[in-house]
Amino acid sequence: MRVNEVGTFGICLDAHTTDTFEGRMYVSVFKEARPFKSIHGLIVEMSKALETAGVPHPFFEYRTFADKQDADKKDKKDELPKPHYDHGGYSGEVATFLVNILYRQNASWQGTVTWVESDKTANFRSALELFVLIESALK
Repeated sequence: MRVNEVGTFGICLDAHTTDTFEGRMYVSVFKEARPFKSIHGLIVEMSKALETAGVPHPFFEYRTFADKQDADKKDKKDELPKPHYDHGGYSGEVATFLVNILYRQNASWQGTVTWVESDKTANFRSALELFVLIESALK
C-alpha cells in the first residue's frame, strides 16, 4: 500500500476500547508517523498536516482568540510540500484506514475513507461522520 498524496492519511489503529483510541497517523507532509492517544489527538494531528500542506484549501479561516497580527505572521507557502516519506506496508494492530480529504468546507472535512482489511470504501461529509464510519468498522 503506497500513499503519497498530500491529502491522504494512513491511520493505523493499535488499541481500541470504549476508553481507548490509540495508534499512528501517516501523511506525506511529515517524515515520521504521528502517534495519537485519542480521537481528539488524531483530529489535531490531521488538522496540522492539512494546515502545513494548505491542501485542500479551506473555504474560511478559523476564528481564534489570537490577535489578527499574530495570525498574519504565519508563513504562507506558495508551493505544495513534496512528499518525502513512503509509508507503504504499514498496518494497525486493530484496523487500518486510508482517509482522503478532498474538501474542507463548512468548518469540516469531506472525502473518502477506506477500511483496508475489508477493502470497503465510503464517502463522508464531515469529520464527525468520518469517525462514526471508523467506529462502525470496529464493531
